[in-house]
Amino acid sequence: MDISSVIGFVLAILAIVLGVGDRVVDVIDSSSFFITFLGSLGATFIAHTKDRSFKMFGVILKAIKNPKIDNVAILKTLYSFAEKARRDGMIALEEDIESIEDDFMKDGLRAAVDGTDPEEIKKILEIKMELFEEDQRSEIAVLDTWGALAPAFGMIGTLIGLVLLLKTLNDPSTIGPSMSLALITTLYGAIIANILAIPPAEKLKRRMSKYINGKRMILEGILSIVQGENPRLMEEKLKAFLNTEERKIYGTEKGENQ
Repeated sequence: MDISSVIGFVLAILAIVLGVGDRVVDVIDSSSFFITFLGSLGATFIAHTKDRSFKMFGVILKAIKNPKIDNVAILKTLYSFAEKARRDGMIALEEDIESIEDDFMKDGLRAAVDGTDPEEIKKILEIKMELFEEDQRSEIAVLDTWGALAPAFGMIGTLIGLVLLLKTLNDPSTIGPSMSLALITTLYGAIIANILAIPPAEKLKRRMSKYINGKRMILEGILSIVQGENPRLMEEKLKAFLNTEERKIYGTEKGENQ
């Protein structure tokens, strides 16, 4: 689980609760909830296909999870494969393919071992990357839509509250509830957008970029192996895909291994 997501969610809710103080009950309103939450949810379902809409809460949970994206391990694996292929030939990698957990790397190496032309390998893996990115973006788009529609439904609730207020101005007892509906819906819309929708979407976008970066490194590594490039040269080239922290970790682990 991604601890920063959990802490962030708790802090965001806590900030609202502490800000309201002992009058939390005063900002709880079922009508406002129905208008903003269910209304924006329904509009989001209209905007996206059922296979995406029905999974949107799963996508939020996906953002809270903390999958391991280990580019250092990817580089070490590619380097060991490059050394083995240079020493024993490409066919020697066949026995290692089934033990690879990453399907993208597995497919690329299988094509390489089968003697597929490097340009064809590049095309195949680039298509796989594009499909992966498109799939990820379509998931994130559902949260982006919800983040945009929730404040809009907050405004719809505000307009409803104002209409009710104007229609019953001759009855002072209805002014308070109508104004409450008008304002709380705007509050709920902002909370939904800025806690449940936009932040998880941003986290998933950053995570997707890291996934794509790892896949690009795998692509470059496999092409280097197929072309018989010196493993040391390939290693230096692939280090460019690592961030500063990952380079330090890689250098430390290489030093320990040596």
